[in-house]
Formats: sequence, structure tokens, C-alpha cells
Amino acid sequence: MAVDHQPTFSRTSLNLLILVCVILIVIFGQTTQDQGNIEMPPVPQLDTRIWQTDSGANVWFSPKLDEKIYIQLHYLAGFAYNQPPFAAGTSELLIRLLNHQAQLKELPIRFTLSPDFIEAEITLSTDPITMKADLDRIRQLLYRPALSKKHLNQAKQIIPSALDALWLNTYQSQPYAGPKQGTQQSVNSIHRASLQKYHQAFMHPSRLFASISGDINEQAAQVMMESLLPKRRFEAESFRLTNPIPVPMQIHANMALVPLTGSKNNPKSFANQTMTRCVIETLHSNRVIFIHGQWSNSLIIEQWATFVDAIKEEIDPSIVRKAKRLCVKNASSHTQTAQSISQLLIKLNRYHLPSNFLHTQFDTIKQWHSAQWEETKVRWFTTPTH
Repeated sequence: MAVDHQPTFSRTSLNLLILVCVILIVIFGQTTQDQGNIEMPPVPQLDTRIWQTDSGANVWFSPKLDEKIYIQLHYLAGFAYNQPPFAAGTSELLIRLLNHQAQLKELPIRFTLSPDFIEAEITLSTDPITMKADLDRIRQLLYRPALSKKHLNQAKQIIPSALDALWLNTYQSQPYAGPKQGTQQSVNSIHRASLQKYHQAFMHPSRLFASISGDINEQAAQVMMESLLPKRRFEAESFRLTNPIPVPMQIHANMALVPLTGSKNNPKSFANQTMTRCVIETLHSNRVIFIHGQWSNSLIIEQWATFVDAIKEEIDPSIVRKAKRLCVKNASSHTQTAQSISQLLIKLNRYHLPSNFLHTQFDTIKQWHSAQWEETKVRWFTTPTH
């Protein structure tokens, strides 16, 4: 009569079998993760100096052999600061008038606007005579702008924007809502006197983050910045924005706005968001805009439906590698010219990030793996339910 024999295992055999299984899991898991790795280049080195002008501006400097000298000026005066008694649209009108005057006078300065900052980029010749003349004329613009009444009336045109509507719907009653251009009613209420008061209180050196880079030494850079940014006789506005209440993602007209944690004092978050942006740009070739703020960053994705289709499947290691190379390329390009260095320094300055931030960014790129992308999809791109 046949008898079935159950196989038996000693405790030693069972322990050995478990150990082998664990090793195989680790090996295959590590192999999958390694497929997304790339060979990392050395971290670019920056020779950075930091000081404060007599007028209170925070300045970051790094020398760079270049044909031009670049200065970035970022004032805590963005459209989120257009709170009573200043009407919505005040900052937008102000930079339109400043840019108009700069163009008329052929000054090498251009202004842009973000939620937190009025931003200016100055491009200077290395010729001493030309440089001094331009610095004197730019200082006049920064401290005593004409703010032409005639052009003020012309500048009060509201240009309809789907992004502005989406932005307002996302941030609603919070300061970040704006709207950036204001409304026709709010803009019509703005007069030259109110623009002057806003300019004097908010475009103040003590509310300024600055950077400078070019073929000059530190002493020359300090002399230039002191000449450009003397003390003001007006008091600076003390109001600072605080961390806004978190708001959910919003979608309108096939465009999505994803609010994220801001960049201030948060190098790891800044680096992770930058890496994630590279993944998005690799997966989704349509337009992607990343607006960095002190307390709230904003990711705008056009062609939302196409993007959703692109991220449905688990990310391929080749996409991870491609995104890492893009991120390394972008980070390295920030140290190639005086202009790009000045733009990097101003970000580090205004967000209170360390001067060795590139080391954090390269470490983040190196360690980033596909599991982080899956977590990000859930955290960032979950469609709100109504």
C-alpha cells in the first residue's frame, strides 16, 4: 500500500531558504532601482560672497568672466501685496510704467512681476564710463520714476487671461489670488499718488534681495551696489506675507494649477520639486510653468487631459534617466554665464537657501527613483471632487 510522505525541513534549512529569498528580493529590487540611475558629474562650484548694503539690501555676488555684468533686483512688492489701501493691479501698473520709462530712456533694465516680487534684471557694460552712466540713470528710475499720468491711463487695459482666471479661482480670497492685473474697477481707482506711495514703501532697499555677477571683484561689486542702492528717506512697509492656507488643485479650460509648498527655508523641497518638474517635462512635452513663491509654489500644466493619459502607466526607468539628465543639465547651466549665475544667486538669496544648494540638488537627483514619482502623482495630481 502506497504511503504519502510529507517533506520535512530542518529549522536550519528553513532559515537558509528565507535568507535566499530575502537576498533575491533585495537584488531584483535594487536592480530595478538601479535602472533609473545615471552617472553623476561633479557638482559645479560657486565662489559666493554675501553682504548687506548700507541701505539694507541683501546682496549675493559671484565673479564670472563675461562680457557683461548682470544684476538681479527682487523687491517684496509682488501682486500678492496689493492689499488695502492699495488696489488690486497696483504692482502690474507700476511695472508697466517703469518698463515704459526704461524703454523711452533706453535703459538696460527690464521689470517683471510675480506673486511675491517685482523683479528687475540689469545688464551692464564692463566699460567703466558707460557702466557709471547707466548706473546713475537706473538709480534715478528706481528712486524717482516719472510715473507718467498720460501713460498711466493707457496702461489700465485689462487683457483677458485664462491663467489669471484659474489663478483667482484657486487662491480665491487669499492674498495670492490677486488678480495680477486687477479688475477694471480696481485699476480705474488707481491714481499716480497711490502708485507713488506703493513704490516708496514697497520698492525699498530693506525689502530687496539682490545678486550680481560678472568680470569684477568683490570690492568693485560692493561699490556698484552701494552706488545703485543708496538709503531712502521714506520708511519701508513692514508687511510680510505669511504661509497661506493650503488649497486644492484646480482645473479650467484643460489647464491645471497645482499649489505646492513654497521654497522659503526649504532646500530639500525646492530640489525635489525641481526634479519632479524635469520628470513632468520629459513625460509631457506641452507647456509646463513653475512659479516659485516664498510661501506657495504654483505648477501650471497645459493640455491637462493629455498629461493625465501620459502619467497613467508606471514610469519607465528610461524616462527617469532622461529626466535626471535634463535636471543635471539645467542645474549645471546655472553656473555657465554671469547672467545664469546671477539668476541662481537671486533664487538662493530670496528663498533663504544655502550657498551650497547645488550639492543638495545633485544629491536629490542621484537618489531620486520611480517610487517617488508614484507618491507625487497621488499627492499632487489627485483630481478634486465636488
